[in-house]
Amino acid sequence: MMQPPKPDSRPDKVSLWRYARLFRQDILSAQPARLYRAWMAEFKTPFFRSYLINQPELIKTVLKERPDDFPKSDRIGEGLRPLLGRSVFLTNGAVWKRQRRIIDPAFEGGRLRETFPAMWDAAESMAKRFEHLTDQDVEIEAEASHAAADVIFRTLFSIPIDHHVAREVFDEFKTYQRSQPILNIAAFIPLPRWIP
Repeated sequence: MMQPPKPDSRPDKVSLWRYARLFRQDILSAQPARLYRAWMAEFKTPFFRSYLINQPELIKTVLKERPDDFPKSDRIGEGLRPLLGRSVFLTNGAVWKRQRRIIDPAFEGGRLRETFPAMWDAAESMAKRFEHLTDQDVEIEAEASHAAADVIFRTLFSIPIDHHVAREVFDEFKTYQRSQPILNIAAFIPLPRWIP
């Protein structure tokens, strides 16, 4: 099986506190290497269970053919909901299916062929930005975020994103990400529904 690029993994055995720190910094680097060697791997903690899928056919099964059998975690959702709301990334069931029906046409048939030139232009723009960054350290997370935002702007609005706007969006997201716990106490100790 071909192994795609991935972040460096943590050692197989770490304390819960060390794992929490790694998880907070980078969720993918916090995972042990063995998770990346399997077609589908399960990872258990005292609070939740997660899965990492590396095999494309299994990804298709989970996301397209049997999504109800693999719901997204409410516990993780509690931490991400202030940022992502009730988006397709966090919803399950009928709400998720409705959202998928709305966005699926953007990824079907010749739509990719229509949007590819905008994606190409965004990649060319990124390459030009990189030409001016030789002999200096580059924060690749910010550049990747800029490239993704540029693709979105060009494909949805037919205009490139301004560099300063992209940087501002990235900085705001990073500030939010660092200030909010991914897992909060309400996710572990569910309160009665009548408590706000």
